[in-house]
Amino acid sequence: MPPVATKILNQQGVAVGELAWPAGLTKLVIKPVVVHQVAMAYAANRRQGTAHTKDRSEVAGGGKKPWKQKGTGRARHGSIRSPLWVGGGVTFGPRKERNYSQRLPEKLKQQATAMVIKDYLVDNRLTVVEAWPAGTKTKVLAEFFKTLKLTSAKPYLVLLTDEEKTLSRGLRNLANVVLMGVKQFNLYDGLRHRHWVLSQAAARQLLIKVK
Repeated sequence: MPPVATKILNQQGVAVGELAWPAGLTKLVIKPVVVHQVAMAYAANRRQGTAHTKDRSEVAGGGKKPWKQKGTGRARHGSIRSPLWVGGGVTFGPRKERNYSQRLPEKLKQQATAMVIKDYLVDNRLTVVEAWPAGTKTKVLAEFFKTLKLTSAKPYLVLLTDEEKTLSRGLRNLANVVLMGVKQFNLYDGLRHRHWVLSQAAARQLLIKVK
């Protein structure tokens, strides 16, 4: 039988309870094709599209005809800014006017996000703590991560509620931590990190996204 709950750890790393998954999450079928489609749409929508090449009308110079039309024995040319010349304009190059954004239906985005959350829960790549340590000192938080055996060199994604934002002062000094508000969580940033860490309160807010 597949799991339907995730362990909640105290500050000593001992399980003190379980966080039940929503009913819709337990029945959800993970479809990699859907997740990939949404992830690529997120990436495309973040693309700035600043790559730009000049065509022959934008390149400086070239107002004078290089040589007369006939009698030189050379090919006829009207401007040194022709795409045929080195330093001339570029034909069919990237233009900054191009828009890479893709339409992403809200329902599809919600389904894909739920699939990713379930995948992380099933693979035990989501650590839920009962509460964060008191205070915002980096040293205290670093010891807390060691207690939970979260010492990988790869960054952990730490999701914080609005009430926990004061912890960001100490957490942002840890080299293996990337911070994000749980309300701002999205599929693309979630997939960029192998493991997530969040409190019990933040986990409940996260699971609201899949109801």
